[in-house]
Amino acid sequence: MNGLVFLLAVGLMVLILLWAFGSVVGRVAGVLLVLDGLGGFVVHGAMPGWRYVIELGAGIGLWMFGHWLFAAKHGVWRSRFGRAVWRSPVLVWMAPAP
Repeated sequence: MNGLVFLLAVGLMVLILLWAFGSVVGRVAGVLLVLDGLGGFVVHGAMPGWRYVIELGAGIGLWMFGHWLFAAKHGVWRSRFGRAVWRSPVLVWMAPAP
C-alpha cells in the first residue's frame, strides 16, 4: 500500500511540474532535438540511419506539444508559427485555442 501511495504522489508531482514548466521545456527540447537530427543528416551524409529520423520526429512532436500546452494554459498561442501549424486542417480539431 505504501508503494502505491508513493507512486501516486510521484505521478502527481510530475503532472504539476509538467503543467508548470512543460511548455517551455517542450519547445526548447523540441528545437534542440530537431537541430541534432538535422546535424546528424549533415554529418553522416547519405547513410544517417534511423536515429536521426526518430530525433526529428520526436523534436517536432515535443515542439508541438509545448505550443499546445501553452495555448491550453493561457488561451493564446505563443507564436504565429505555432498557431499556423495547429490551424492545419488535420490538427485544427485538437487545438485548445482559436
